[in-house]
Amino acid sequence: MEPYSTPTNRPTDPDLSSSATYVEIYRTQRDANGQLVDFQLVRVSGSAPGLWQLPQSECVGQLISRLAPETTGQYLIRQFGLVVDFGRSVRFELESYALWVTKQDDGVRVTYESTTTQQPPFVESASIENLSAATALDQAQRSLLQWDTIYQQVVDNTQAGLLLARPVRNEKAEIIDFQYILTNEYNARTTGRSVAEMTGTLVGDLFPGWQESDLFRYYVEAVETQQPQRIVFFYEAYGMKGWFDGSFTCIDGCILYTYTDVTAYKEAELEQQQNAALLEQVMNMTPAAIVLNRSIRNEAGEIIDLRMMKLNQMAADILQNPIDKIQYRRVSRYIPGSVETPLFEQCRQVIETGVPIRMEVPWADRWYDFSVVKFGDGVVLAAQDITPAHQYWEQLEQANSELKRSNENLQSFAFVASHDLQEPLRKIISFSDMLATQSASQFSEETADIVRRINVSAIRMRLLIHDLLAYSQVDTRQDSFKPVDIAALIQELQEHELWEMIYQRKAEIHLGELPIVTADQLQMRQLFQNLLSNAIKFCYYDTMPRVHISGRLVEGADIPVGLIPSGKAVKMKKTDARFVEISIADNGIGFDEKYLDRIFQVFQRLHGRSEFTGSGIGLAICHKIVERHGGTITASSQPGKGSTFRVYLPVRR
Repeated sequence: MEPYSTPTNRPTDPDLSSSATYVEIYRTQRDANGQLVDFQLVRVSGSAPGLWQLPQSECVGQLISRLAPETTGQYLIRQFGLVVDFGRSVRFELESYALWVTKQDDGVRVTYESTTTQQPPFVESASIENLSAATALDQAQRSLLQWDTIYQQVVDNTQAGLLLARPVRNEKAEIIDFQYILTNEYNARTTGRSVAEMTGTLVGDLFPGWQESDLFRYYVEAVETQQPQRIVFFYEAYGMKGWFDGSFTCIDGCILYTYTDVTAYKEAELEQQQNAALLEQVMNMTPAAIVLNRSIRNEAGEIIDLRMMKLNQMAADILQNPIDKIQYRRVSRYIPGSVETPLFEQCRQVIETGVPIRMEVPWADRWYDFSVVKFGDGVVLAAQDITPAHQYWEQLEQANSELKRSNENLQSFAFVASHDLQEPLRKIISFSDMLATQSASQFSEETADIVRRINVSAIRMRLLIHDLLAYSQVDTRQDSFKPVDIAALIQELQEHELWEMIYQRKAEIHLGELPIVTADQLQMRQLFQNLLSNAIKFCYYDTMPRVHISGRLVEGADIPVGLIPSGKAVKMKKTDARFVEISIADNGIGFDEKYLDRIFQVFQRLHGRSEFTGSGIGLAICHKIVERHGGTITASSQPGKGSTFRVYLPVRR
């Protein structure tokens, strides 16, 4: 039962007396305030009973509220009232009739048309003239209906909500509600209603309590002020939730409200604002000063300056001013002479080439680490205060210089030890040998023991000086790495340096498959000589020393935890490197592993000199040699059950 608006230049309807069509004339009934409350049937044309199914004599003079059931009566009064108030014709269907309602004086004229296929009962046997008049009226009504249909389709297909509503006032002329005059499908879908359900109905009847909403206030303001408004607002009620862009216009005392659902756009805008706020927060929380600069160019397109478009609080603190006093200012005017600095030239190159740079710049008695990245036609400058780190590096360089001087002094000491100190020792050893052999018969037993002790101490001091010299020279050797066959090297040690010890102790050395490594051959010789001599020396005197040497290839991740290579020769992560593991296992006296960290330190001994000879530097030399090669060394042992030393040397590609 949707109403259809008609053009105001509608054709004149045929006179009642000349038409056989069933027509009714109604007059408005108003209350004391002039409000339309009902319609009275005052005239009828045609013999059919129409909607009321009563004799005409009983219908004329009756009110619609008395003739029709309550629901039907209210609906007809609403539709007739729209025609009276706005002068617009409407057409709708009710039961088996189509009603065509037009305004006539202070009332309406209702023309009935049967919607059944049979001829309406109220059409009399008409003459040709009467049929022609009825046909003309029918054509006029169909033409108006066609225009109304087109108009409604245009309204319904508009991609926006649209409604026209009349204000309803109380006895104080205050607007207390609005009555829908027309609406479209978009609005009906949005509100969850139908066009027919809304047309002519009070808004408050469909949406109770809506007078408390901002939307009602917008309606009232537009009507009372007669000033159009456009507002983007959030609305959540009656199953509707979202952002709407609404226009409120007063037309002939009524409100014309059109709107579009902009929820997606508004949510995107709010998300963008949240992201901007988050970015602002992150910028102000970062310890670096950040400035977004836009280039300023001359007529030739050359960059002559930068403008600070955005900066964080850290940058403002460094520049010693609030952000609003710095933002949008030219760099050259805020910091005179800045365009002549190397930093400005670097910024210009980044803008032109797009290649980011990083540089350290001294400024105002501080050092800053600058990162410069292109952004649009400008750059983002990020500067972090590295003054403490710079001071630390200066102190470190100073310490390195002092360490270098200390190493040089150590080298001087090593030179003196290898020449000046060893010469007197040789004489002491030589003279004590002469006394012990040539004059032994002239000495008492006590004197002979003193001479022997002098000789032993001198020999031990010579060994100590020799080992100290070897330890100090581990890092001073120039890199002379080349392939070294470990198996061949150990074989040579057995035949030369270790021959006497092996012969005296009747030791057995068993070689497994050993690799070829890239290393300093002399230091590899010293490394394995120390390890093998220890394996033979630290064995019970009543036990034949047996030493087993084997090798295998391992991944860096397989090296025991905590043994990360620290030497300078390997420039890779432990987990990415591959290593050669060489194991030296013996059947000696062993040791408690709680002393593992001590055995690789200088002058650390686990046994007295009376039990086993040595300077206490041999394993420290081994550790230093392995570190210089970028490897590591460790051991596993139990007292009385022998020891296994494992050397890890990196595989060099």
